[in-house]
Amino acid sequence: MIRTLNRLYWVGYFLFAYTLYFVMRVWVHLSIDNALTLSISLTMGLLFLAHVGFNISGFALSFSVRQLPQVRDKGMPFHSTEGEGFHSLSVLRWVKAVAAESLASFKLIMLQQPWFKIDEGIRLAPKAWKKKKPLPVLLIHGYLCNAGVWSHTRNMLEKANVTTHAITLEPAIGSIRRYSTQIHEAIEDLLKATGAPKVKILAHSMGGVAARYHATEFGHHRIAGMMTLGSPHFGTALSSLGVGKNVRQMAWGSYFLKTLREHPTDREFQEKTISLWTPQDNIVCPPSSSKLEFGRNIAVPGCGHVSLVTDSTTEDLILNWLAEDAQEYCQK
Repeated sequence: MIRTLNRLYWVGYFLFAYTLYFVMRVWVHLSIDNALTLSISLTMGLLFLAHVGFNISGFALSFSVRQLPQVRDKGMPFHSTEGEGFHSLSVLRWVKAVAAESLASFKLIMLQQPWFKIDEGIRLAPKAWKKKKPLPVLLIHGYLCNAGVWSHTRNMLEKANVTTHAITLEPAIGSIRRYSTQIHEAIEDLLKATGAPKVKILAHSMGGVAARYHATEFGHHRIAGMMTLGSPHFGTALSSLGVGKNVRQMAWGSYFLKTLREHPTDREFQEKTISLWTPQDNIVCPPSSSKLEFGRNIAVPGCGHVSLVTDSTTEDLILNWLAEDAQEYCQK
């Protein structure tokens, strides 16, 4: 669904570019080559500027939302905004953060999701294993995304001899509860394909919440651990800008998230979960909503919600995490 939606966007882009071309040819009397080049350049430039504007707005909203009394005075010590590093970034680092997030979101939405081959399914690591090897990893994307978000990450993990399985959650705007069976089946498929005793889960954004709910339905005995990247564990105030039941379930203080936290299995699963979060998150508002109450929280400052996935610090933390419990097992 998301792939189709992103392709439909391009219909509008082409119409806009053709309108510019028509104006350049008929009214400005440019040559065909110059009109074509200018119309395409202006269209792509305006689209990129739209991404920049959206992300700047997201960073600004992220900061303003955390100042609201109902957020600031929530009574959760681990959600304190002190020491988040939000104000410590220099102007240059802020510019870099906005640029990196704009480029990452532009590439994902404009190119990867609609046009690149979606690398779903299991990608087995080379069989030239060392005696100890990392456990296989299930990759779960976030809201309004698909498995394409993991393109860079899968290449990085393949070089580290890690087997991965990327899935696309469907329906794209359905209930998070409906993803549990799909996650369960993906875990079983990954275990059968590798012969590993357990798997690890790497989840971005909504994917982390979906995996937590899955654990309350199917247990977490086959999951050695999970690392979430920018997951709105306590919701996000920007959920009102999205559509679908899943985004409403991720609203700040939603009934779904409240009952999820109250489930005894969720606390058990949180204890084996690491949350990587960025104090500059432009989608999860306030950014501290990505912090877990009973899990381990690691801040990765200086990047946005999408660029958090491919940040060099994130990659190092992922590889170190996977090396922690590398073990012997016979890959099939």
